[in-house]
Amino acid sequence: MTSNVDALFARNGFDPDRIFTPQGDYGRYQCTTPCTPTTFDSRPLVAQLLAAYDPVSGAVTGPLPRCPNCAGEVEINVRIGPEFVDTPYLPAGRRLQDWLGTGADTRLLIMEFGAGFNTPGVIRWPGEHLTRQIAHARLVRVNPTHPETPDDLAGRALSIPAGADHRLDALTVPHPAPDPTVAS
Repeated sequence: MTSNVDALFARNGFDPDRIFTPQGDYGRYQCTTPCTPTTFDSRPLVAQLLAAYDPVSGAVTGPLPRCPNCAGEVEINVRIGPEFVDTPYLPAGRRLQDWLGTGADTRLLIMEFGAGFNTPGVIRWPGEHLTRQIAHARLVRVNPTHPETPDDLAGRALSIPAGADHRLDALTVPHPAPDPTVAS
């Protein structure tokens, strides 16, 4: 589950069917109205805009892309208001819920990186809720500005006041093996 809308997980080898992106995806666009729960691949839209872009003036000189269904205005498919079309993301959300429902007695580690208070209902609060609901769940919150965890999760949540890049680098940088000839 990620609030990132850049498809970085899929582009780096994660199975797209196993990624829940409740905030949307820059790779999709939708009708502004919306007239349909369908979203569309944004690559043709970007190509159309680039072809009509005037680098001297910075303006798009051709017609703007329109909704393929109603010919209305379009926007990128990210959660920016109540018109957001979440239909493409619901199946992955249901698969995640089903998976979580199978492990009431399972140990679960929720690792949250950088989820603040812009949209806490998307990642932050659901992670806290899961930690409360699943007896053997633990939460690790890595955040340079808002690492706090709720008091009721004391002993089950770890607050790390740092940027994700620093913590992930510390985990992935090879550490030299101890020299057996040196006394410790």
